[in-house]
Amino acid sequence: MFTIGQAAKEAGLNIGAIRFYERKGLLEPAARSAQNNRLYTENELNWLVFIKCLRETGMGVEDIKQYYDMVKAGTATLPERIKLIQEQKEKLLVDIEAKKSQLAHLEQKLDRYYRGENY
Repeated sequence: MFTIGQAAKEAGLNIGAIRFYERKGLLEPAARSAQNNRLYTENELNWLVFIKCLRETGMGVEDIKQYYDMVKAGTATLPERIKLIQEQKEKLLVDIEAKKSQLAHLEQKLDRYYRGENY
């Protein structure tokens, strides 16, 4: 079991984010210790890492909630989950291509500057 501080550190999140995800229903309310501290399992920690991944790809909280509800509903929702993750993957690939183009532009500009050009 992980305390909220340990879970935050392991998942690369801050404590406020974990509390926010609980309030938004992206995470079941944590078990509590005898001292009333939140406790998280390895599975919950893995889910927090995945939430972070989805957020970093640009997926919104509402879409993650929809995905999480489908996970809780069981394997009957696999086709819908696959579709949702596939769509997010496609968006990410488009973003990667845009970033590659932006990087190439910056590299060209630096090359000009290194040659002493002023534009």
